Amino acid sequence: MIKNGTNGKLIEMEELCQIIKTKDIRTAIAWCERFGIPIIHRGNKRLTYRFLVDIEVDRKIMQLLKKKYPENWEELYGYYKTEDLNSYLLATSEEENYTEGKITSRSNPKSSFAKAFSKT
Repeated sequence: MIKNGTNGKLIEMEELCQIIKTKDIRTAIAWCERFGIPIIHRGNKRLTYRFLVDIEVDRKIMQLLKKKYPENWEELYGYYKTEDLNSYLLATSEEENYTEGKITSRSNPKSSFAKAFSKT
């Protein structure tokens, strides 16, 4: 990885391969082209903008959060970015009604094995 004068704003194609979980640089280049992310040539290195890559990688999670939690999706996205699982779970569990420990239906086991299993 190159530590350039742009404070990590640019990343090499090898690092992009790790981010998008591919081994072939040609796949990373095609991925950039598909999303309109420019590729910069510096000597024999190919670089792209980390900011634009992060946007495209996170686009699906943002769409999901906007659809599922339209009122507080930005807060939840912040928890996702900082990997704050506890805050995310607390914020989402208030909106969902969980019935912990409640039996919602009865079953009527047919076989002797199923009857013995249901007693445990």
